[in-house]
Amino acid sequence: MLIEPDAVALLSSINVNLDKAVQLLAKQSKIIEDQSRNIAKLQSESWEQARMLEVIGRIEMQDVLVEVRHHIQSRQMSMMETVNELAAGKSIARWGDGEIKLMLQPEFDLMFQKSSPQLASDLRALMIGYDSVSSDLLLALPTVYTTRLWMGIWAENWHKLKPVLQASTSRWANTHISRPPFFQRHGRDAVDAWRKVWDGKRVCVVAGKGSRFEMIPELFDNVASVVRIDSEPTDAYPTLEDLKLRLDSLADVDIFLIALGPSGTVLAGYLASEVGGRRQAVDIGHLASSYLNVFRGGRMPEQLPTRN
Repeated sequence: MLIEPDAVALLSSINVNLDKAVQLLAKQSKIIEDQSRNIAKLQSESWEQARMLEVIGRIEMQDVLVEVRHHIQSRQMSMMETVNELAAGKSIARWGDGEIKLMLQPEFDLMFQKSSPQLASDLRALMIGYDSVSSDLLLALPTVYTTRLWMGIWAENWHKLKPVLQASTSRWANTHISRPPFFQRHGRDAVDAWRKVWDGKRVCVVAGKGSRFEMIPELFDNVASVVRIDSEPTDAYPTLEDLKLRLDSLADVDIFLIALGPSGTVLAGYLASEVGGRRQAVDIGHLASSYLNVFRGGRMPEQLPTRN
């Protein structure tokens, strides 16, 4: 079969173009390969630099870390000791990095709580008055970690936090009881310890509307009853006085479980005080989400969206 000259020319042109396309793809692949190699090198160098900076930071902060450990860790209950105290009837108000910053840094805002001079004052007053507020109230501070996050927190805040902590001689409870590390370290024993806190009790849950807090059966199916009081989903502190009045009017409640951020810290201190009726209050935070993170592979509490 004869092929027309025009068809031969067309096929020849197509072959030339295909060869050029193949060469271009080869060049692009080489460029992508080189870029990937450079990115990997930069990532490796960045990781090494970050690791070196962390080592340098720890060396430079040795004196600060010695003081932090002396004023916190040397007189701090373990996580299990803390929960056992709650099972015995104690209340707890917890400080995390957010509460520390809101208490000490006037310009600092959390995503869900704006800074406020009065909120800072309430947090400070509760901590300074630890020895006299109530023998049934525990104040909790974080475990002394030396991650980059916490190194930054200690570097920024220790010079202001140290004088506040020195006002008390009481033992600090452990903030991380409601965080994944408690379940990671103690497994089912941690679950059993928490369940003893509210076993057979009439529970009032205080949380922001649409919050991440859940009464999951693995933790809470042994309570006698539950009532929930919703507060503001964000910036709850300005409405805290109204919330106190609502809670003061409640009868038939054995224990308050509070998931309300920094406002929950203040509220737990109030309920446990003489003025608040010396009622058992547990600043419970992200407990349910932390359980789900460890035992069901759920996301970290901060990564979860709020619900309407």
